[in-house]
Amino acid sequence: MTASAASMANWTIPDTDAELLAWFDEMRATDPVQRDPERGGWHVFGYAEAEEALRNWEAFSSDTGGDVPDDSPMQIFRSGNLSWMDPPRHRQLRALMREAFTPKYTAGLQPMIIDTVDGFIAGIEGKDDVDFVDEYAAPVAAAVAANMLGIPESDRFLFGRWTRGLMTLADPTTQQNEVGRIIAYSRDIKLYLEALVRNRRRLPKGDFISRLTVAEVDGERLQDAEIMGMITLMLLTAQTSTQTIGNAVLCMDQFPAAERELRSDPELIHGFMEEVMRCRAQTSRVARITSREVVLGQHEIPARQPVSVWLSAANFDPAKFTDPHAFDPRRSPNQHLALGHGVHFCLGAPLSRMESELAVSRLLARARRIEVDHTDAQLLDPRLVFGPSRLRVRFAW
Repeated sequence: MTASAASMANWTIPDTDAELLAWFDEMRATDPVQRDPERGGWHVFGYAEAEEALRNWEAFSSDTGGDVPDDSPMQIFRSGNLSWMDPPRHRQLRALMREAFTPKYTAGLQPMIIDTVDGFIAGIEGKDDVDFVDEYAAPVAAAVAANMLGIPESDRFLFGRWTRGLMTLADPTTQQNEVGRIIAYSRDIKLYLEALVRNRRRLPKGDFISRLTVAEVDGERLQDAEIMGMITLMLLTAQTSTQTIGNAVLCMDQFPAAERELRSDPELIHGFMEEVMRCRAQTSRVARITSREVVLGQHEIPARQPVSVWLSAANFDPAKFTDPHAFDPRRSPNQHLALGHGVHFCLGAPLSRMESELAVSRLLARARRIEVDHTDAQLLDPRLVFGPSRLRVRFAW
């Protein structure tokens, strides 16, 4: 990119969905890889360049979590958190987690997910309007995660309070004192999980935590702190399903022809939900840091440079997707990056896909009409997360 092109680029990152997507188009047309001339660091907007950065873990490190004091409750995010880890340790821990998270095990969760979804549909059926996130999307995702992990129903309020607190960090209306509250919640979560993991080692059950305690690869087993970190990560990534379910309703509202097509052909649910994830990638961008000098696009990026890989921008790259701003539930192939790529591709992707598809398809089978009330909706900051924090929905059953 020439100096004149860099100076012409608009580096005020918008904070609304439509403006951000337009900004992506502008930045990608200027150069798919750019250095922020105001704040420093690098940004990746093109699909091919994003795919390369995600695949090349040797040059683009995921070890971006920083130093966390040993006595900090935030340590729970460090051990076992695959998102902040590079191979070879990442490969070893992922293999241990995969030993517990087998395709057969995932498929066996379907009856539980259906029962969970149907239970929450029964709770809202008949209501004219619903706080969709709080009454349906978030409880479905939280209950599926808790049921799988084996967290007793009486204790789930703690995790719900914590995960909702974390999501407020991407809410533009959040107050400053929320950070202190989240640290306090994290301390409670850490103490709870320590006791829970010890209990499962002593008295294993059929839940996923018990499976992690006995998983073994090449004679190695997971340590308690690593299991706690994995559980924490799974509870956080459960929010992926919350946002995907909420985003599906937003897409049906924005693209009514696609909703009519889905209602006339329910078998289209997989393609529909894949397009939801492409158009509204719940994780807008992921952070990397260069471990050495590396060439990406037309640029030499020095070592120790922060890099923002914009998944949501890559998913609208016309070099990869025909008519990218059109919502096409029959788009094939649909190789979006919403669930990552390379060694950090989401290990729970099959579960997340099954859960969100069942939550949307079974709701559509019961609700004759779904209408978003835009006067009572609040979106999260799309520079961090594409999705609703509040969504009032009117139903006809």
